[in-house]
Parts: sequence; structure tokens; C-alpha cells
Amino acid sequence: MTKEITKALCKFIQEVGTIEEKANAQFGKFADLSSVLSVVNPVLARNGLVVIHTTEILEGRNILVTNLMHISGEVIPSKYLLPLVKETRGNPIHAEGGALTYFRRYCELGILGQNAGIPDNDGDFANPTTDKVTPITKNKAVGMPKILDDETKQYYLQIVGSLFIKDKKLYNTLADALFIEFDFDRNKKLSENITLPKHVTFIEEWLSANQ
Repeated sequence: MTKEITKALCKFIQEVGTIEEKANAQFGKFADLSSVLSVVNPVLARNGLVVIHTTEILEGRNILVTNLMHISGEVIPSKYLLPLVKETRGNPIHAEGGALTYFRRYCELGILGQNAGIPDNDGDFANPTTDKVTPITKNKAVGMPKILDDETKQYYLQIVGSLFIKDKKLYNTLADALFIEFDFDRNKKLSENITLPKHVTFIEEWLSANQ
């Protein structure tokens, strides 16, 4: 039974303040773990709640264990299998710690029903050149990390460039759709505005529907 912890969590959600996005990431500001904890911990404590993170090892893989605990003894548990930290250019221990901090924040926000405007990627441990974005639906992209690496961007710019040569009218229609959908800066070139996975996802879906 989770009657008491659910009641306390509901009060927490009503009382918790804004988690400000002050830390710098590749694509803007985000709320780092310290910012998240400074806001949620006092409100959790006031409602008899606490979030505890531990780790387990399963077949050589690290598992992040997140427990939302209540003074009644009720617990909501969560386990997340951390991704393997493959080849890194820096200290592998730093990479491991970065991954752990990154997912502690995600899991803490998730179990508390919060969203601090997390960007596609803000982990220094992630290597954007080794993982590619896979467009699947409009305004949604999957992949780890979820950022628009240069190789993927250039691939889609080549597609758009080819469209400009073959069918300028269709190109103009696509460009207008992008400017309207994402409120692009019309003082910049289209290529300069394409910076996020959702932009190339839109291109992929738009071309599939209109060619």
C-alpha cells in the first residue's frame, strides 16, 4: 500500500517551487543536480519524504537505485540500468561520475513528477559524435545522447540542398514550414537555424509526406 506516501507526494507537488535553469549546457541553460536538490529537498523533508540514491552491480553493469521514502515506512522504488561508458577522451572515472550525476537528476525528477526543462543533452560524459539521432515522429527524436551532431546535420542539409536544386518551389514550401513551425530567426540562413534533433525530425517527416 502507498496511501501515505502518495498523499505526501501530492502535497509536495502542490508546494514545490520553481526549479531554475542556471547551469550552462551545449544548447542553453538547464537545471543541474545541485539546483534540483536545493529546491526539492526542503519541501520533501517538510512532508516526511526523502529520495535516496544507491547503486547495484548486475553482471558488471551499474544500476542506479532511486527510492522515494516516507516516514510511514512506505517506499516507491525505481531502478535504472546505466549506459556503458565506452571510449572516452578523458578520465574514465570522471565519465562514470558524470553519467551517474546525469541520471540521478533525471531519476529524481521522474520519481517526483517534475520537469525542470531538461534539454536534449547536458552531460559532459556523452560523446555526440558516436551516437546518431534517429527521427521517428514530428518534434521528437531518439538516441543517446539526443543532440544534433554535425554529421547528422550535414546529412540533412545535403538533402535540403538537393531539394533546392531539383524543386525550388517545394524547397521554399519546406523552408516556410520550418520557419513557421519553430519560429526560426528570418535574419539567419535556414541552415543556421537548424540546430536541434526536432528540426531534422520535422524535415524527415515533411519530406516523407510531400514527396
